[in-house]
Amino acid sequence: MASSERKPYKRKADSRQEIIQAAAICFMRHGLEKATMEDVARELNATKGRVYHHFRSKNEIYFAVYRQAMQFCFDAVQPILAQALPADESLLRMATAHGHVMMDTLPYQRSIRLGVDVYLRGSTTEAEREVLTELIARRNEYEGLYRAVMRQGNADGTLSVPDEALAGRALMGALNSLVDWYRVRPDQDQVERSRIAQVLARTVINGLRA
Repeated sequence: MASSERKPYKRKADSRQEIIQAAAICFMRHGLEKATMEDVARELNATKGRVYHHFRSKNEIYFAVYRQAMQFCFDAVQPILAQALPADESLLRMATAHGHVMMDTLPYQRSIRLGVDVYLRGSTTEAEREVLTELIARRNEYEGLYRAVMRQGNADGTLSVPDEALAGRALMGALNSLVDWYRVRPDQDQVERSRIAQVLARTVINGLRA
């Protein structure tokens, strides 16, 4: 009985995640301002009622997409940070992992890229502005992981970073720009994606090596 009682919760979680995935695709395809709840339902091949059962508004779905996008990034780099590596090698692996995340979860990452500025200059409620502030803090926390490795590199002599804050922003800007120019091709395999991630990471990180 305990097992059967847990099933509805699993289905609910799965359904919510499917909506978030569909919304990310719609935001990327139509643009954040033009995408509608109807588009999300159509992508799911479901009714709007199913979408509204989990989310009250498009803004709420966008915030969920943003949280998931950031979680993908944290999940990719935290195992690297857990290893005892020289700072320059750690930073290179983190940048490579980030590049993979940008490509592998492109709809989510492009939604973040397009979305925050739209909401900050648009009409939002006080509650929504609080959520945006929380999400931006989460993004800054992620960038802080890279800055911490830069500080470590300055200390152990493997990196030369005169201004960690400026370097962190430049690094994130270069890596995140991948979502602007990267396009998924039917003939592209994981080997090619790995090459793109590695070349981009080396290009950015080599300028910070001691």
